[in-house]
Amino acid sequence: MLKYARGTARWAVLALVSLAALTVSPAAQAEEKVTTNGFEGYDIDKWDRLAGGDGIAAFETNQGTARSGRVNGWLSTTRGWAREGTWAYFGTNIWPRTVCTAEIYVKPVQDLQFELRVWTPQGTKLASNAPWLVANGTYQTVQVSWIAEQQNNAFVEAILGSDGTPRTVRLDDLVVRCNS
Repeated sequence: MLKYARGTARWAVLALVSLAALTVSPAAQAEEKVTTNGFEGYDIDKWDRLAGGDGIAAFETNQGTARSGRVNGWLSTTRGWAREGTWAYFGTNIWPRTVCTAEIYVKPVQDLQFELRVWTPQGTKLASNAPWLVANGTYQTVQVSWIAEQQNNAFVEAILGSDGTPRTVRLDDLVVRCNS
């Protein structure tokens, strides 16, 4: 009986070692890094706001206009521009050829063109997307993707401009994901 138990235990150990070797494959080492900023709590302090001309970059609190939570961003202009931006920090573990995507929810008050841009810390534009949005009373997703190339941090900014037509958007729930 003891000989049988040793043989069975040895077989179980070999099976577990083989199973562990299968689970540690290169695909299993892939990692997703996520950073979010939905304007809530201390997140609101991380947004940088700039405007030119008659542009306004602001926040709305407890107005019932947020997609989630109580706070959302707000951009408006008739003759100028406005932008709100924030940093996405990922530490030091971004691998070469890592694909990143920034996604923000935008609620246009009028039909308009809106732009989402991503920059390196050195000021090089990594990506931008400027879709035409139709004002339908709901938040719409705008996203942009880029190859990180070992850039551990990115500045993501939402921009609205106009040359005479009133334009306003609400912003909420920024998510930046990097998959290596």
